[in-house]
Amino acid sequence: MNRPEEAGMLSGKPKFKEPSGCCHSKHTKNCCIATGVFGALFLVLGVVVLLMGKGMLEKAILKSMALTPGSDRLASWLVPPVEAYMEAYAFNIKNPEAILSGKKPEVEEKGPYVYKSVTLKDSDNNMKWHDSDGTLTYRPRKVYNYLPEKSCENCDPDKDVMTFPNIPYWTGLNGARKKSGFVRNTMLNFITTTGRATPFVETTLSGLLWGYEDELPCLKIQDQKPSDCPEEKSLESDGEDPGWGDEGDDDWGEEEEDTVDEDDSWGDDSWGDETATFDDDSENVDVAEEKDTYKAPKDSKWEKLVKPKAEYKDCKCNWGLFRDRNITMRKPVRFYTGQNDKLDLKGVVTHYNGKKELNWWEQGSSCDTVKGQDASTLPPGLNEGSSFEVFIALMCRTLKMDFEKKIDHAGIPTLRFIPPPNALGSHDDSNVAQRNEENACYDLSDEEGIKNYKSGVMNLENCKKSQDAMGDWTYPPLALSQPHFYQADQSFRNAVRGLTPDKEKHQFYIDVVPEFGFPLAMMAQFQLNLVIFREPDVPELANMENEIVLPFLWAGLGFKEPSELMADQIKVGLSAPNKYPLLIAVVLFALGGALLLTALGYFLWRRRNPDTIAVNYNDRPTKMAMTNINYKPKNMSPV
Repeated sequence: MNRPEEAGMLSGKPKFKEPSGCCHSKHTKNCCIATGVFGALFLVLGVVVLLMGKGMLEKAILKSMALTPGSDRLASWLVPPVEAYMEAYAFNIKNPEAILSGKKPEVEEKGPYVYKSVTLKDSDNNMKWHDSDGTLTYRPRKVYNYLPEKSCENCDPDKDVMTFPNIPYWTGLNGARKKSGFVRNTMLNFITTTGRATPFVETTLSGLLWGYEDELPCLKIQDQKPSDCPEEKSLESDGEDPGWGDEGDDDWGEEEEDTVDEDDSWGDDSWGDETATFDDDSENVDVAEEKDTYKAPKDSKWEKLVKPKAEYKDCKCNWGLFRDRNITMRKPVRFYTGQNDKLDLKGVVTHYNGKKELNWWEQGSSCDTVKGQDASTLPPGLNEGSSFEVFIALMCRTLKMDFEKKIDHAGIPTLRFIPPPNALGSHDDSNVAQRNEENACYDLSDEEGIKNYKSGVMNLENCKKSQDAMGDWTYPPLALSQPHFYQADQSFRNAVRGLTPDKEKHQFYIDVVPEFGFPLAMMAQFQLNLVIFREPDVPELANMENEIVLPFLWAGLGFKEPSELMADQIKVGLSAPNKYPLLIAVVLFALGGALLLTALGYFLWRRRNPDTIAVNYNDRPTKMAMTNINYKPKNMSPV
């Protein structure tokens, strides 16, 4: 049987070549045109990504730096990928008897005693978002656990007995010397005859921090003593309250803070009472004071672990400097999260303890205004010309931080910020290098009669004061400085033997990844000093020096290196703007080039094969040249 294509004129069908596949169809041609167009678009897009991708990705990363509900950034702020700790160093007083006879104190540093520090920022669902202004209020808890493997060799805070100043004793005396007449004499009598009743006590570091036995601090809480315990004398029976007990008063300071953190949040820690507030009108950030609406749940597992500063245990009064600091919920801090296009304000504190004023320093002054950064989160975009203030509740003030130098951590470049040398400088210091006139509003010597110390030492009496039920104030004689009186007036070091300030060991610093504002290392270094003094009406104290700022403890709070996980995450974030746009551009170039070359190849192939066509039967021409007609051969017989 003959194929239709081979039929000649008799069949009415022309002869033509078979189609050579789908490559000769009209759809294929259109498809190749589209392929070429997409290839060109991918090439153009690759150029755009290569030129603009870095900037676009940097903006996207910066936008993600804001703390928002449910975000990864919030998760890492709540649970930082780094272990923070407190390094505590105790000053053992070697010559307590000589001090009472007028000799210079001699101290011996022992440590570090290292405690793991965990900051719980959202325990008992205490966080509150303020959408109207992009702020967040939180109340942290600090949990401390001793780490013997990181502490000094052969150190045991439960067994190492040292001599410290008797803080309840000197606090009582400081209150008594502000009184006169019968009240003063009555207080002196109770202070010098109750409990240990000595200027110095021998106890362990654990005892000093977390509690040791002394009846004096419990004089004002006799009503809390178990009924089966023997009665003790009470100042309340004489109409006077020394104000050194519990009842929410944190007379002698609390723990450190946080830091940065991001990180351990040393900036959110507080010294002082635990009266805390949340705002009732969360939409108005300009309110001077916020109403207290938050209460910890009664069934809170954390609240069950909280201890008061002083309480009776087995009919004995137990008091500790930081006894009520471990696990206790701290005062609320409200700060900008970086939302609502306020990334440059990220971490700036607007309220502390529900207020925009501290009410500790000169009224209406910059010193008394709540300001500065919450050190647990800093803004991105810092550079060598930047400076910022950190709000440090422990110091009852902000502290300015200036750029010092560049330093690497785990191969990541950071900028180190430190306080200027005159950060704690007195406003009237004769030494111009140490003088800091901006600190004038911290001087309460004229209004409150609270002594303003020379440069490098800050009087904490006013911000640690407490008021009892009778309306009387107690002023604990605490002073704060940098360790070993680093950068303080030389007279403080001259007054005490055994101090050797060292910049590398005692400096306060924050090492920040400038692009993101993440601290890769931060150590808030501070020293607690007790001001002891001559008291003519107490024979034991009548011959000592007129006044001595005596160090008894210093601590470094934070972390010195990032964790491996933290470093890896930072490296990915830093390399992304340079790496990912280039990779995406290469992929787009490769894809676009392949598509464009495919389309060009097709049309070049068609151009080189112009006679290879396909003709459909129904589309055949109606007239055909004779040369294109094939005649079918026939067998013809001769005539």
